[in-house]
Order: sequence, then C-alpha cells, then structure tokens
Amino acid sequence: MNRRNFQLGLAALLAGGVAPRALAEGRPKRRRGLPNVRASTSGGQQFWGDVRYHAGYRIQQHALTGHYRLLNPQYHRIAWGTLNSCEAALADIRAEQPELKNSATAVVFLHGLFRTRWSMSRIARHVAQQTNWQPIVLGYPSTRGSVGDHAQMLSQVINHLDDVKQIHFVAHSLGNLVIRYWLGNEAHQRAWTKSQRETGRMVMLGPPNHRPSLAQTLVPIDAHHIIAGEAGIELQSDWEKLEPKLATPSFDFGILAGGMGDDSGHNPLIPGDDDMIVGVDETRLTGARDFRVLKVIHATMMDEDITQEMTARFLQHGYFESPTARKPLEAKEQQVSQIQSPTE
Repeated sequence: MNRRNFQLGLAALLAGGVAPRALAEGRPKRRRGLPNVRASTSGGQQFWGDVRYHAGYRIQQHALTGHYRLLNPQYHRIAWGTLNSCEAALADIRAEQPELKNSATAVVFLHGLFRTRWSMSRIARHVAQQTNWQPIVLGYPSTRGSVGDHAQMLSQVINHLDDVKQIHFVAHSLGNLVIRYWLGNEAHQRAWTKSQRETGRMVMLGPPNHRPSLAQTLVPIDAHHIIAGEAGIELQSDWEKLEPKLATPSFDFGILAGGMGDDSGHNPLIPGDDDMIVGVDETRLTGARDFRVLKVIHATMMDEDITQEMTARFLQHGYFESPTARKPLEAKEQQVSQIQSPTE
C-alpha cells in the first residue's frame, strides 16, 4: 500500500467507514456507520456528551476523539462512526417503530461538575411520577470542555427534540450555568425560536450564580487543568469573561440552596452559610420567583425528599410551598429565607 492509499484508508476509518475509492473520487459518504457489535456500555460518563435524544435513544459524542455512537434505552451501542451515520441508524429505528415518540411536555435534567447524569436519576424519577412529564436526563463531559462547549451540546439536543412542545429545566451546580449560557447565546436562541418550542419553568439546585469562592482555593491546585478542565478555570480566573454570557431566565425559575442556617456554614473556606461547595449568597440571582435554603449538602441535595418534592411542585405551580409563601429575589434582596430540614 502506497502512502496516498494509506492516508485515504485512515481518513475512511475516521470518517465512519467510507471506502478509499469513494473519498478519492469525491463520491457521497454512505449512511452506514462503522461495523458494530452490539455491546453493553455504562451509558457515558465523563468522556461522552449527549447531542441527540429520542424516546430513550441517544446519540453521544466522545470528548477526545470526536466520534459518535448511538445507544438504545438499555445503553447498548447499536451504531457508531459519524453523526450522519448515527442519525441514519436512529431514523431507521424510528421508521420501524413509529410508536417511539417524545412527550409533548418534557423536563431536561442537567448535572454538575465532576458528576454524570446518573446523579440526577432519582430526582428525575420523582418529578416524572408527580407530573407525568417525560424526563430527559442528559450527560455532558463536564471536565472536558468549557461552559460554552457544554451549552452547544445542550442546544443540539433540545433543538432536535421531535414531538416536544414545552421544556422545563432542572439543573444542579454547573449545569445551571450551562443553561444560562445557552439562554444568553444569540445563535442558540435563534435556533430555539425557530424550533417553535416553549420554555416552561426551571429549578436551580445549588447554582454558582456568582463567582464561587471555593474555586479560588481549589482550582489553582490543579495547575495543569487536568481535574476540573476549562470549566473549572472559568469558575476561577475567567469568571469576568464568563459572567456576561450568562443570561437570567426570562421565564419562571426558583432556587434551592443548601446550608446550615447560620453564619459559618459547613465549609470554613466559604464566607457565610454554605452547602460545603457553594455559598448561599453565591446561589442568589435576582428575578427568582421563589428561593429556599434547605438543610442539605451540595453533593446529595438532589437525592433528598424535600428537594425532590419542592422541585416537582415548582415545575407544576411556580412555587416551592404555596403562592403566599413564595420568597422572590428582587433587586438588592438581602433577606435569607427560613431554613428547612429534609426531615420536616
């Protein structure tokens, strides 16, 4: 094999199985992906991000290689290669099973830094049980890209959600910034407007809506940016560049923060009350329709009964407890809401 044929063969492999002669002659790529042996997967952890979703099937992109794969609802890989080839495989499945449809109303769940979509599975199940809305629990490679990169993946998913007319959001920690970035990006919003879908409500869980003080201590330790990645840098030294790109939702949103209910909190590295990772004051965002501080910690707040109950209630009604008990955050809002325990 000469050098040119070797290069064409390598290009064919990366392109998803296109024959070298087809590349050389400029013929269209075939729709079929790379040869696949259906195999069980873990569903995607830190190196995979969802870019398409339909009734439990998801197309994911690898953060390092850039290639794609199609998983079925049981997380078996049934196709891989280029995005086009995976989309073609999904289209074949939909043609064979026309009953596979998304619901008219869906709730998108997004996890935080270092976490995976599995961390949002319990709260997603609870919300689905209370509302009968379709839960769409997405994953993104939180330590392998910028907030803008993650927002681009989110945009790809929600702009291709066939059958969905209205979308609610529930996000934990960094996931809230991904959604706010998506809301503040003109190109993403033009695509959203073109999709003719409606936004419902949003619940923010432990959101770092202001520069997180803990990042100033921990991120510099990761000198080579291996652990937290580009998003960690944005939370620390590049916050001034990131913050102007984060829009405040124009639709109803509520905030659930974690804390001890005192001035010291869990973590001495964070000023004031905190959930061990994010300070209560760092979660506040003017315009929130309701706000609560719960006796929960950051890492597991989405698994607490009270968090799940309040989240489902807000998505349905626009308040965490009742219309009269709402505690909106208005401009220069300084009032700290009543602390509630998961046992109450």
